[in-house]
Amino acid sequence: MQILETERLRLRWFDDSDVPFILGLINEPSWKANIADPGVSTPEQARQWMRDRLLNRYWSQGHGFWCVERKEDGERLGLAGLIHREGLPEPDLGYGLAERHWGRGYAREAAAASLRYAHEVLGLRHLLATTAPHNDSSGRVLMAIGFQDLGLQQTEAHEGLSHIYEWRSPEPAGDDAQQLRTLVQRFLGAFDNRAGRLHQLAALPHWLLPEARIVVRQGEALSSLSLREFIEPRAEAFASGALQDFHEWIEDLQIEHEGGLAQLRLHYAKAGRRDGLAFEGRGHKLLQCVKTARGWKIAAIAWEDRAA
Repeated sequence: MQILETERLRLRWFDDSDVPFILGLINEPSWKANIADPGVSTPEQARQWMRDRLLNRYWSQGHGFWCVERKEDGERLGLAGLIHREGLPEPDLGYGLAERHWGRGYAREAAAASLRYAHEVLGLRHLLATTAPHNDSSGRVLMAIGFQDLGLQQTEAHEGLSHIYEWRSPEPAGDDAQQLRTLVQRFLGAFDNRAGRLHQLAALPHWLLPEARIVVRQGEALSSLSLREFIEPRAEAFASGALQDFHEWIEDLQIEHEGGLAQLRLHYAKAGRRDGLAFEGRGHKLLQCVKTARGWKIAAIAWEDRAA
């Protein structure tokens, strides 16, 4: 899935076609010196490294390190994005480019875009970034895009000292009701592909619990879907062009919450083009939410569409 675009770059999920590139990237001397030596020497090891470090996080975290491509010719340049690394209290923004692409501003462009995505799409309010103590050039990139230097620290995520950088949103978080309303707006907005804009289905695992279920009623038929079963066919409909100019909007939203539990009753409308034909619709959704250490998450969704 494609995540975002900048003036020169395209960031997307990695897939198995990227194995040769990853094998070369993580064996470059600069990668081993500034990040780590992964001990990967064969294509099969590289494929497994990708699954463990990249692909699985897309589904468990709703973000990760994405492939950075040059839009001009599709050449792979490196990776960039953010992960929640075990041993760090907040998601970690990072990047790494092949040495032959250094010195052209690609790292800063990809890192800045990843930061905007984290804040504007995912709604993250606090990020960290870490570098090797000697990697001053990466530190300058991070400070140029808005991170603050916290100096050398020992973390549970790394052996030895790391240079730590921090970014915090200047905007207030809002009360629980506002956070829940924003959660609904982000959920509906993930499906918006009007005027050629990129949908944000890849972000859905960030807003839903990994074990969340989606139950859809269509007439007398009921479907109970996992998050992946829900996302994949919709992503294919967008990618194939079968679903275009689609968006949903709130007509009425009622929020009930007490402590760390909430129930949201949503009436919505939608419009778009399916296989070239315009359509409209309405329906209602019931969202059950829980407040976690990382904010409100959707635990279950039940909905029913009805014709306009």
